[in-house]
Amino acid sequence: MKNKSADGLRGIAALNVAITHFVAAFLPSMLHKNYPSAFPANPAPDTAFNIVTSPLATILYNGHFAVLIFFALSGYVLTMPYFSAQPQTQAQVQVLQKRFWGRYLRLNIPIAVAVLLSWALYHVGLYANQQVAPVSGSTRWLTVFYQDGITASTMLREASYESLVMGAATLVPPLWTLKVEFIGSLYVLAFYLARPRRTLAPMLMAFLMLYAVHKEESIYYYVIFLGASLNAIRIGPSAKLLLCALGLYFGSFQFESAAYDFLPMLYLHGVDLWDKKNFYNAIGALCLTAAVVQGFGQAVFEHRIVQFLARISFSLYLLHFMILCSLAANFYLYFPQTKVFLAANFVLYLGVCFIAALLFEKYIDRGAIHVSHRFSSKLFS
Repeated sequence: MKNKSADGLRGIAALNVAITHFVAAFLPSMLHKNYPSAFPANPAPDTAFNIVTSPLATILYNGHFAVLIFFALSGYVLTMPYFSAQPQTQAQVQVLQKRFWGRYLRLNIPIAVAVLLSWALYHVGLYANQQVAPVSGSTRWLTVFYQDGITASTMLREASYESLVMGAATLVPPLWTLKVEFIGSLYVLAFYLARPRRTLAPMLMAFLMLYAVHKEESIYYYVIFLGASLNAIRIGPSAKLLLCALGLYFGSFQFESAAYDFLPMLYLHGVDLWDKKNFYNAIGALCLTAAVVQGFGQAVFEHRIVQFLARISFSLYLLHFMILCSLAANFYLYFPQTKVFLAANFVLYLGVCFIAALLFEKYIDRGAIHVSHRFSSKLFS
């Protein structure tokens, strides 16, 4: 059971994250309106700068929106067997059981290898992000990573359980999302393994409990649950176009923008329930995912290039940050910081990311899938 358009969307989202981090490291002012507290404003923006930082342009490098798409797709894909026939058969339920029990091995084997690779790069001194930060101006973001004092015990804890269970991301910074992915997938699989006859009331109760436990972070878990619910709806052609438009609009959310300043936020006793960008990006991710999994833009998302990105998406997500902070950072320091050399750095960075991700997918990620399948199959043989 496979939805190739969903896979294609995941591949594009992974590429978006890799591009976002390159921009954040070397062109930080381009992200100011998306993350005002993390990136400096451009003191003298020209027309070209205003164009490339307009909402529909920044969606091309809005990694937070891409991460929320990951969460929506995760809920959708993990629970697809549950919705494949009504009423559910024991075989359908067993697929969910296998996914539940195999989830740790499926995610953590590649994570452990990525953490070990990052530790090796750190240990031999190849990370240069600390030196790049004052030159590029990304001092509030790039200096956070790979600081002095990372120990072997930190590496071992993160490789074994801390990254996946606790969101520890000292050696592979994007791994904070894998905690949400792992815990959220267990939540949603457990929910559907309970086989509720009607899902609305139980889901509302689950949402209340999720907010009580996870507070602002609960929005990410909601997206996983609502992504699963996309299996139960059918959308007409005109609705798909509308949902895609809404997805791009909310996914392009910016602060300090007339296109979004009027949007309200949800309050409870005068306190924001969620960060405003998180909230509207979540709406956008669900709208866009709903349109794509129902067939919108199928020719694009099932194109062989996009399917290649889909194939390496998890590996690309795990590896790109260490390549950014080592190869790309050293290139940036060694060569003049001109537009020509920055463009060359970008091409080199993505090229190495693709090659490394392809090798990692072949030799590590496929093995993790095989091991997790064998483990869960033995449990239910």
